[in-house]
Amino acid sequence: MGQGAAMTDEKPSDQTPPEGVLSSLDARPAGRRPSVRRPQSPRRRGPSGLAVVIVVVLILAAGGWWYLNHDAGGDLPVDFSGGQTEVTESVVVAGDRAVVLVFPEWDATGYVTEERKIPSRDRPGEDLAGLMKVLCKGPRISGAVSAMPRGTRALAAFFNPDDQSVVLDFSQELVTAHPGGSAAEVATLTSILRTVALNFPGTHSCVILVEGAQVETLAGHLDLVRSFDPRRWL
Repeated sequence: MGQGAAMTDEKPSDQTPPEGVLSSLDARPAGRRPSVRRPQSPRRRGPSGLAVVIVVVLILAAGGWWYLNHDAGGDLPVDFSGGQTEVTESVVVAGDRAVVLVFPEWDATGYVTEERKIPSRDRPGEDLAGLMKVLCKGPRISGAVSAMPRGTRALAAFFNPDDQSVVLDFSQELVTAHPGGSAAEVATLTSILRTVALNFPGTHSCVILVEGAQVETLAGHLDLVRSFDPRRWL
């Protein structure tokens, strides 16, 4: 047999690559070995700018909350009151106080009492000032007259609970508008001191002032430069 026939009778080698592999090798440039490097994994992108801003804001908010609440004892401020605020200071509610006023009878034969009500906050000094104001306005009942000279006003009143003493201050009309006479002076002092004794029974000392100062007398008869015991005028 000839040389050409021998070549055609040879069996194909078992090392022949599969068809798919050959096609890929044929596509490579001649004389260049295939690369053996592993493909690099895609780089991970860092956080976006918006995400960084959100994180910073959250950190600042947390820091501000801690600064405002770090002295609160570690407890969250929970309101169990239903929106009501606890009153830390007692509130004095105004009401009415029943008082007794003393006026001379119209014929100067004695004295009569008249019951009134005055606004009160349960403060003795204020109640005493209110008591003297209504006394200066005169009686409402018939058969009684005012012993206070016309135009007299109660300027101030002070009550000392420690020694049960009272200071009363009246306007100048108590002296300048007084009609005079010993009986009229006695009537004025009796109306004032007896009213104090009936409404403040523990009082044992009362000083009467005119425009903030003591005066010698109302109209030349009774001495006012001293204190009076209202209980002795009952």
